[in-house]
Amino acid sequence: MLELVLLVVQISALAVATYAGRARLRKLLNEAQNGNAATQVDELRDDLPELDRSILKLLAERQGVMYQSEIMKELGLPKSTLHKALRRLSEGGYVEIQKRGRFNVVILKRPTSEASAT
Repeated sequence: MLELVLLVVQISALAVATYAGRARLRKLLNEAQNGNAATQVDELRDDLPELDRSILKLLAERQGVMYQSEIMKELGLPKSTLHKALRRLSEGGYVEIQKRGRFNVVILKRPTSEASAT
């Protein structure tokens, strides 16, 4: 009987944690859609690789917030290639990568005029 109660408590705790994570992501998406994300519009540098431009364009089309796995699927990229590109963009100040449990959320920090034009 005690084992059953503990199992129910564990499942309940897992459900609450999952809900809280989704609520945070929903809040992040709402902030991005309402314009609370970075509003500065910069020109893309000419030395930015085409892959990086594609990632920024995709993020701009999706209100500036996507899971890393979604970007990987949309662009058909290997995990390692995307990781290197996102690291470059993060170091350049274009995106922010936040851990959400086992997943990475990529947030557009500086929307670009080229990406916003589409």
